[in-house]
Amino acid sequence: MNNKNKKEPWRVIVFIISMLFIAFMWVKNDVISIYTTMPKEQVVPLIVTTILVSLIKVAAIAGGVLLIKWIVSKIKRSK
Repeated sequence: MNNKNKKEPWRVIVFIISMLFIAFMWVKNDVISIYTTMPKEQVVPLIVTTILVSLIKVAAIAGGVLLIKWIVSKIKRSK
């Protein structure tokens, strides 16, 4: 019963790396101050763009981790 709810370690690692990367980029780019100083009609397109770019970055990181996992599993099978 517990095995159904248990997450694989690589999924947890991908999630943590992705969240840390997003938080780092938002702090680095000072996103909150950008939103507060912009006119309100420009905020929505910026938020949508920021979310899309963040999702693309998360997908790239997840894809990289999955590619590494796939390569490692191929190497293990060949031995």
